[in-house]
Amino acid sequence: MAAAARPSRPKGLDIEPEPFSITRSTHGATEVVTVAGELDMANADQVAELLDEVGNEGGGTIVVDLSGLSFIDSSGIHALLRPRPHDAAVELVCPPGNVRRVLEVTKLERVLPVHDTLAQALAAVG
Repeated sequence: MAAAARPSRPKGLDIEPEPFSITRSTHGATEVVTVAGELDMANADQVAELLDEVGNEGGGTIVVDLSGLSFIDSSGIHALLRPRPHDAAVELVCPPGNVRRVLEVTKLERVLPVHDTLAQALAAVG
């Protein structure tokens, strides 16, 4: 008896996840953490640790730029929401799209300010 042919996968289901990256920069007196790719349980601790490190260094406001993010899950949201050392405030940059929709559905914008652009966030933190 011949083996049954394996059905082919529908086109588009074999897409590799975007590589994750996290960078830190300074814009004037404001620290900016830029996250790109997919923020999930595989790298949420890395994000939380960097935000804590930035908070430990100066307090103030940390701008987290999610413009390059293609996906976020609950562990990523938790990494953004957890309390920061020295009560450092967090403001987010997230343009309209799928990630912004997740932030809206989870009501995250009620807890953290969300801006459409980095320029708007930097202007808001002064």
